[in-house]
Amino acid sequence: MYKLLKVTAIIGLATFFSCQKATTESEATLTQEQTTASADTAQAQRRPAPTFHKIPTDMAKNRVYICDDDVSDTFHQKNDCQLLLQCKASFRNLTLLRAVENYGRYNCETCSKELAFVFIEGNVN
Repeated sequence: MYKLLKVTAIIGLATFFSCQKATTESEATLTQEQTTASADTAQAQRRPAPTFHKIPTDMAKNRVYICDDDVSDTFHQKNDCQLLLQCKASFRNLTLLRAVENYGRYNCETCSKELAFVFIEGNVN
């Protein structure tokens, strides 16, 4: 009877301590996941709207595409741009002027690289 009680106590203590270790490991994993999620959120924030832009009047009504989500901050000239196709939200087609003024978007470096001049302050058209 004494041996049975001793074995039961040892098994009980072993189970108790193994559960404590698992809890500590799961807490460490949870803390690491929260830190990673915070870092992803910090990286996924939108840049501030452009402080300067000068769009030529003949280009103001040109149509561009944007991804209508909380992290995208570029406009695209091509609706099949690889960066635009990664959008998980809806697309919008609007004028270049509205994309910059109302949505605070910058040019896409993949499909709209040639429109970078609209954000250069020394640019005179």
